[in-house]
Amino acid sequence: MNLLKKWNKLGLFTKIMIGFVLGILAGFVLGPKASALAFLGTILTRLLTMVVAPLVLGLLICAAADVKDFKTLGKIGGKTLAIFLGGTAVAVAIGLILCNFMQIGAGFVMETTGSYDASEIPSVVDTLMGIIPTNPFNSLSTQNLLQIIFFSLLLGFSLIKLGDKGAPVLNFFRAWTEAWKEITNIVLEFTPYGVFGLMADIVGKYGVDVLLPYLKTIIACYLTCALFTIFVQGGLMAGVYGGISPIKFFSTMKEAMLFVFATCSSVATIPLNLKCTKKLGVSDKIADFVIPFGAVMNMNGTAIYEAVAVVFASQVFGIHLTISQQVMVMVTAVLASIGTAGIPGSGLVMLTIVLNAVNLPLETIGLLAGIDRILNMARVIPNIVGDAATAVVVAKSEGELHPGLVKETAND
Repeated sequence: MNLLKKWNKLGLFTKIMIGFVLGILAGFVLGPKASALAFLGTILTRLLTMVVAPLVLGLLICAAADVKDFKTLGKIGGKTLAIFLGGTAVAVAIGLILCNFMQIGAGFVMETTGSYDASEIPSVVDTLMGIIPTNPFNSLSTQNLLQIIFFSLLLGFSLIKLGDKGAPVLNFFRAWTEAWKEITNIVLEFTPYGVFGLMADIVGKYGVDVLLPYLKTIIACYLTCALFTIFVQGGLMAGVYGGISPIKFFSTMKEAMLFVFATCSSVATIPLNLKCTKKLGVSDKIADFVIPFGAVMNMNGTAIYEAVAVVFASQVFGIHLTISQQVMVMVTAVLASIGTAGIPGSGLVMLTIVLNAVNLPLETIGLLAGIDRILNMARVIPNIVGDAATAVVVAKSEGELHPGLVKETAND
């Protein structure tokens, strides 16, 4: 009983960390049998998936209504998108440089490969058409976040234009949003148990044997993600531009970072990322817009993965990539990050696009499939941290950042 009381007094981060460590230990001890615990992770991801669409709907309707000016909303959206794309370009560049230096594919013995169809970057028209829903209720049921973002902002702006006539509907969505926030808080209490199940399953399934032949590739991916996250997102964006100490920034973001590392889902991390971003002093108006938008559009970590995969493929198959071809990789990854936004499995789609752009074998996907989950755990961190750092930069530029209001999280 005393142990239960002590557990209940712990902060969420501490609980998640305990679940994380115990999950790793259980995976090593149980081996493949640890897959029996995977249902805990499935419960967690299903609960969070249940929350995301209705929460994003309410948040963005209220965010658009609070902005009150379509011109201002467009300016905030333009700044956000520009930062996302600029960050993606920098992420690819760092990944290419580091992976070339480390020679990550040198000495690799090729294994059995699969067959994959190449994808093309969707045209601008197709991308724009994909954003506009034909049925908003279908968009909600299929969790098409890009379409949800579109009609939520349009509805929120329309309600504020209606004035008193729109007030009852707007008040309904404000109450709706508060209700889903409470549901989210309840769901987050299950996070430590879900993380325990996820980590036990991953460690039990992969162990260390599958990691050794790919060690340089894994190290390159994790190192690139760490450098980009610490120095570009934490140091430059949050520190230099946002005026928030990188130590305070990462201390506040730790819950979301650990959660996304275990679940590999940027979308499922939206509720927790919102909570952390607002603790940084970002106003509700900016956070409620940037974080859901970023979960769909911000591909910093995925872009790093594309760079790692391209260098790996070129060296494994003995194909020399010129400087101009590597610049093409960077440009294609940035363009693909827009064109594939909101598509299920967009990371895989992006990879086939980038490989195809420089004529590298698509069999690379088969070679990396065995460690994809391990690489995915690294690449989702810059995605969600980039969303928060972007929110800080945009909020600072709009006078909506109040870092003095940051809540202390040291006891978590």
